[in-house]
This record gives sequence, structure tokens and C-alpha cells, in this order.
Amino acid sequence: MKKLIDRHRDIQYTLTNIEPDLWSWSFEINGKIKRGTTRARLDLLARRRVCTIIDRELKSLARSKPREPD
Repeated sequence: MKKLIDRHRDIQYTLTNIEPDLWSWSFEINGKIKRGTTRARLDLLARRRVCTIIDRELKSLARSKPREPD
């Protein structure tokens, strides 16, 4: 079992190979923990998918923030 801990956009994530071609990931944004799995043969592809998910979460947070008046 291979376990990777890395950072993307100042968000720390964990990526664990739980069986061949299956990776488990988790990260925390604003106290909210996100977990899931992804299928990928290579660890670099699994990392890229987690980074895409983190980007998506950060984008949705930015959209949901109320804008301050000018």
C-alpha cells in the first residue's frame, strides 16, 4: 500500500493506493473533510484528479461567498 501526502493550493491532501488501480483520497477545506476514491493506474494521474477536485471545491466556495459592496 502506497501513501502520499502532498499540497495543492495550500490544501494538504492524502492519497492512498488501496488496491491496484484504486486510490483513496481525502482533504480538508474550512473544517469540512472531503473523501473519495478514483481509479488510476499511475499515482501521477491520481494526484492530478485530486488536484482537479480541490480546484472545483475552491471555485464553488468562491462562488458562494457574498460579495462586498464597492
